[in-house]
This record gives sequence, structure tokens and C-alpha cells, in this order.
Amino acid sequence: MKKCTASLISSLSILALGSLIACGKETSSDLQSTRESGTTEKVGLLFASHGDINDPDTQLEDYIKVSFQKNVGIPLPMWTRKLVEDPAYRLSVGTVRKQYDKIGATRYYENSLAQIDAVSKELDVLIPGAKAYVGFNFTTPFIDDTLEQMRKDGVTKIVVMNKGAQFSYASSGENMEDVLKWLKKNPSYDAEVIGLAHYGQDPRFISVMAKSLKEDIEKAFPGKSPSEVCVLAGSHGLPQWLINVGDSAVTQMKGSIVELRKAMPNYYIYHGFLNDDFFPGAKWVSPKAIDLAPKLATDGCKNVAMDGRLSFTTHHRATQYDLNVEVKDLLASKGVNSVLLPNFDTNVDHAKLIAQLTKETVEYKGTSIQLKRKGSKALDVNSIGKPGMMLFGVTHQDDSLAAGWSAEAKR
Repeated sequence: MKKCTASLISSLSILALGSLIACGKETSSDLQSTRESGTTEKVGLLFASHGDINDPDTQLEDYIKVSFQKNVGIPLPMWTRKLVEDPAYRLSVGTVRKQYDKIGATRYYENSLAQIDAVSKELDVLIPGAKAYVGFNFTTPFIDDTLEQMRKDGVTKIVVMNKGAQFSYASSGENMEDVLKWLKKNPSYDAEVIGLAHYGQDPRFISVMAKSLKEDIEKAFPGKSPSEVCVLAGSHGLPQWLINVGDSAVTQMKGSIVELRKAMPNYYIYHGFLNDDFFPGAKWVSPKAIDLAPKLATDGCKNVAMDGRLSFTTHHRATQYDLNVEVKDLLASKGVNSVLLPNFDTNVDHAKLIAQLTKETVEYKGTSIQLKRKGSKALDVNSIGKPGMMLFGVTHQDDSLAAGWSAEAKR
């Protein structure tokens, strides 16, 4: 079999299902016969994430318990979690509740709906009739709910893409695993399903990120030159044990920061992590944004643009609390002015990129994984998001991708 690093599948799936997709070209006989017959597929994008909530009074308990049950980053076997669900909830609810009380409603779902409306508009230009949907792992609408809606809408070809640009077992992997579980329970739905693993190293993503950052910085700090503004990019952290077994999301984030610094050479760009470390028992990746913040003040930063769009495309509790409360308060105590920048949300350039990536995934280009072929069973559950599973070109990457990265870069 010809090796192809641009297309991905687990070694288990190669042996069991022979589902490797060819690089950059269409290999589906179903698609070819469809074109010859003059019919068209109805394409749907599932733009997925863990999700977030607005009302802690009615949503917080389920949100914490579901995330505890499903999040692969928690260092407990899945079969043990139900046994300790209640004490884990009681241990963490106070911390998380205080965060929501401080920030109020995140409007994550509402902003996600506006985002997929913007993506749908651009997608329809590229693939007439195509539509974007949103679905979450840990809260409503769950990915199951969204897939059911896609079935009702007659979608015949689904692209699964995480809202964050990197692949992690705990992000893209969890999204795809939830899709595979639903497909196993609903074998009568014979749609083709393709996952996009990651796109954070795509030069177009870096270009869109740099352009939007510059525009938002100019609005937030009018009259300030680039040399007068430091950027603190906060991205989603991971437990260290996940990284040790091959999760490459952090490596990919570091690589994106390297490229972002090249695209924005006149700005000082720092990178820290936003860690959901309220569940005990796991060491998380460093540096946390709050631990990095004093260095910005020591380095002489007087104006700091805080941003989360490297791995969050709409604002989340992690960006609104970790950055806009914790980091902001610490910087203010040191005389530093900081502003949390807007996120991508309905940014037209970002919507166009997501639409283009969807089209390319439909055409089997990029880092795509065929989760289900027409007329065939879906891949086995645990073939994508199980920690340690090898996915060629996606997992088990080393920091050579991020060569030259350091917190001291450009100083």
C-alpha cells in the first residue's frame, strides 16, 4: 500500500477495514457514479466541540457529570467513573460555579449558531445546498442530537470538524468517537462520513488568524504601534499523560505560534495554556497563562492583547474566566492594561476558510479520515479517540514541528 501522510487512518482500521483515503484526489466509486448520473450529494458540516453552558442553576450539574464521564483526558478508566461521579462532582462544582458566577452567561451556543450561519453562507457558494451544523460532546445540542437532525434533513455526506484547529484525542478524537458510537446505534443511516483531523498548520489558517488579530488589536489599542502591544495567546491545555502517549495537540499549537510570529513579526507574542484542571489527579501542560502573565509585566509589556482563537473559535469559560478575569486582574495589579480580543465568531475570512476546508475534505484532500463509506459499516468505536492510538501524520508528532519555539522568542 502506498504511504500517504496527507490522509490518515488508524493502523487498526487499515488492517480491519482498508479505509485509507488517497492523498488529494477522489477515490470513491460512489461519488464517481453519482456525478455520472447527474445527482448530487447533500453535504453537511458537523462543526463540533466540547460545548459550554449559560445557566449554571439548570445546566452545571449535567455538564460536569457528562464531561467527567466522557473526557478522555481524565486519568481514570471509563468503567470506574460512574462509581466516583458524585464525589467528583461535589469536589469540582464549587470551583466551576464561582467561575460562572463571575463571568455570567458565556453565550457559547448562541455564538456557535451565528458562526455556523456564517459558515453555511460561504459553504453554499462552494457546494450549493450544503449546510453547517453545531454539536457538542458535553452539553446540548449533543452530537447525537445534531446527527439525528442531519438525518432528518437528508444529509448524505458529512464532514466532522472540530472548532479548534488541532487534533487531540480529547477534542477531534472525542467528536469522531461520538459520531462512531451514534452510527453504530443507527446502522440504517447510510451517509458517508469523513473527519478532518487538524488544520492548525495550514498557511491559510495562520493568515486568517494573523489578519484578524491585527484588525482586532488596532481596534482595542487605537494609536498604539505594534511594538507597544504584547499578545498573550491562550490555548486549550491537556493533561501531560495524554501528551506522553502521543497526543500532539500541544505540539501543533506550538507550531502554529511559530508561524504566527513569522506572520506578525512586529508584535511580541507569548503563548500560555488554559487548563481545565479542577478534576484532581492529573498534571497539566505548562506554562499556564496565569503563571506566564507576570513575565509579560517583567518584560515591560504595558498593553496586552489577550486572545483565545488558536484553539477556541468562540469565547468559552476558559477564555472568559482564565484570561478575562484571572490574567486581567493579575496584570492590572502590576499596572498593565489588558483587553480580551473578540473571537472568530462570524469573521468572514474564518467562515470562508472553514467552508473551503469542508469542500476539500469532501474531495478527500487534507488530513482526512473516512469514518464511514456508503454501503459499509462505520469504523469501530475507539479507533480514533483512544489515547495512544496511532494516526499517521496526526499523533505521535514531536516538537521538531515547533522548532525554535520558546517563551523567550523575540526577546
